[in-house]
Amino acid sequence: MEKSCFTADAHQVMEKFLSFWPVMSKAFHEHRLLEAIEYRLLKEGGNRVTKDLVINALAERYPSFETFILALKNPERVAAIMNDQKSIDEHKPLIKITRWKLPSIKTPGTVKDVFALLAGPRTGGNTDCIMDALLDGAAEASCIVEKLGFSQLNISPCIGCLKCQDEKPDTLCAIKDDMVYVYKRFLECDAFVLGFPVYTARENAQTAIFFDRLKALSIPGEHKKRNLKPGALVVTWGWPSQYLYKEIIHNTAFLIRHFGVEVAEVVTGCGFWDAYYKKGTARRDSNGMAEARVAGSALVQLHI
Repeated sequence: MEKSCFTADAHQVMEKFLSFWPVMSKAFHEHRLLEAIEYRLLKEGGNRVTKDLVINALAERYPSFETFILALKNPERVAAIMNDQKSIDEHKPLIKITRWKLPSIKTPGTVKDVFALLAGPRTGGNTDCIMDALLDGAAEASCIVEKLGFSQLNISPCIGCLKCQDEKPDTLCAIKDDMVYVYKRFLECDAFVLGFPVYTARENAQTAIFFDRLKALSIPGEHKKRNLKPGALVVTWGWPSQYLYKEIIHNTAFLIRHFGVEVAEVVTGCGFWDAYYKKGTARRDSNGMAEARVAGSALVQLHI
């Protein structure tokens, strides 16, 4: 990178990006960004680093920074989006529900029993609305569907005692709360659906608690004995960008697979903030809700 020539505005973009990080992390992220810039120079040829090149390198290396990158590239556009989000446009709402295109999977047996956990805190909220559409699709395919809301359950955080790994209590976990029933349904169902919102660029607290408590099912070797069952994720967030938090979704799919669930369907919803945060605004995207219903039907019709 010593031979590269940075333009003044390219330096400004880099400095602005690095200014957001704690002092202890700046050198690490500077190195990551310089690697991405070097890669783009090799791909494009030349040694002149422009503002646009730095922005493109940021987009490749930090995909979840889409809003920040857009603000660097087109601050007027960001301001317009934020202004539009303060009121509902009846004819062109800013929310968008998307059924992801995923590779098909094969599952053993027939899906007849679907267990769903809403890890979002708002019953009747937008995550819940989209999940209901998906579950309606599963029910219409003659499946038994049970949905539980995390906020209506008594589920405590993991206390890190590790008794589940050593003593293997009858209830799987040393904490005797409603997670005991969740374990039972999670293990016996034919398909599992998890719904949660993204808060502050990460999964919400209830989802984190759920995965921490699933630790009780990770007895060495046990998960390998179970056949993978199909699953679905319903994930929502505020900023109106369809794939903004795709890294969180891919990471969730990775985690849940460790516990025997292969994600076959993903339905996301975006644009839920300011005026669009109200419960039920997800229904304004009627086409997206219909696609969520299709996802539920497809989930339970998987077979070898």
